[in-house]
Amino acid sequence: MKSHYPTSFAEIGEWATANKVSVNEAKIRFAQYGVLRAIAGSEVLSSSIVFKGGNALDFIWQPNRSTKDLDFSSINSDLSEEEIKKSITLSLQRAGRETGIAFRLQRFRQNPRGSDKTFITYDISIGYALPDDESSRKKIERGDSVALVVPLEISINEIVCEMTTIDLKGIHSLKVSTPEDIVAEKLRALLQQQIRKRSRCQDMLDIAVILRNRELNRAAVADYLQRKAAARDVQVSLAAFRHEELRNRAQIGYDELEGKTRELFIPFEEAYQQVMSFVATLNLPEN
Repeated sequence: MKSHYPTSFAEIGEWATANKVSVNEAKIRFAQYGVLRAIAGSEVLSSSIVFKGGNALDFIWQPNRSTKDLDFSSINSDLSEEEIKKSITLSLQRAGRETGIAFRLQRFRQNPRGSDKTFITYDISIGYALPDDESSRKKIERGDSVALVVPLEISINEIVCEMTTIDLKGIHSLKVSTPEDIVAEKLRALLQQQIRKRSRCQDMLDIAVILRNRELNRAAVADYLQRKAAARDVQVSLAAFRHEELRNRAQIGYDELEGKTRELFIPFEEAYQQVMSFVATLNLPEN
């Protein structure tokens, strides 16, 4: 069975060949693993935040399409900004000693800004240098920023309906959203396209690929979708999913995803029909 990520610098070349990716992409994957290992190795962070989104699918459930960001949701309402900063800094130092990667917390920013905001995201940038990058390692030792980074996002007050705990190579435990929870969040994101004036082509592909490979609990997906949507004042209905703008926005940039998938790419029309057929089976209001 192929590993979903390299866990040591020495195995990067072999892993890249086995997974049919470039050595550079394998190095990025290793750096991401190092950050995940840091979070899993922190008592505060591992008990307070849940790994979600496209990279959670790719690292844990369905290796197919890697993204740059590592996305998390907090399940601890008392988790403070300072506590996150302190915990990340200490855990990165520990993970650096374990993996040989030099890490540096380069940016920590709240979006949107203001103490009156309910749904906020901490936008974090973690600079890194692998063992063969002596120049960047020296910069990190001096406290300077480096070009290679792992973006990390931690959302506060987002609803996590279902999660499980996995081991990163039997070393540390990490909380991860289940496939049903991830699909529900991606369906909500598709509905929010018009509200946010964005395109979520990646969510259309990810859901379609999941449906090809896994039998989902439809009752759970419908329940989680409505709970997540209600928290954001997003109206959920079967009619809303059939809206032409949802389809048009999800198609923007979709074909470009083909070059970013390793296992399975589903053409848009096929993916769209598959997702809509699945939605039609969910216990959702018509209008």
